[in-house]
Amino acid sequence: MRPLAALGSFVFSPDVGSYEEFQRRWRFSWAKPDPIGSAPLKQWTGKGDQTIRISGGIWPEIQPTGAWKIEALAAVAGLGSPMSFVLGNGLVLGRWCVESISKRESEFQSSRPSEIKFDIEMSKYSGGGLWAF
Repeated sequence: MRPLAALGSFVFSPDVGSYEEFQRRWRFSWAKPDPIGSAPLKQWTGKGDQTIRISGGIWPEIQPTGAWKIEALAAVAGLGSPMSFVLGNGLVLGRWCVESISKRESEFQSSRPSEIKFDIEMSKYSGGGLWAF
């Protein structure tokens, strides 16, 4: 099956666990000084942070190879290196810093979850380096 995206070496696709929601945010910075006797002024100070949040699920019964994915991704993110993020259509979004990962397990059968839901929050890496993606 065609992947939806790849974060570093972790592939999101319907057969191993995929995301159901993709949210991207761009922030822009404006200073808002309050001069005496007039309305606040706004002054452009530059681009702010970009963030991506992906939410999805893994169903171990039908996606057995995806059950370990979230822990493995958390281990790699814990090394503190930005990871490339590429969409399934080939669009390279650049390098991203994983800032948080949450995992929820539910519908237990024989002490194993039947459903694993996850959220991954990332911010655009703006550090130096020659590697563009």
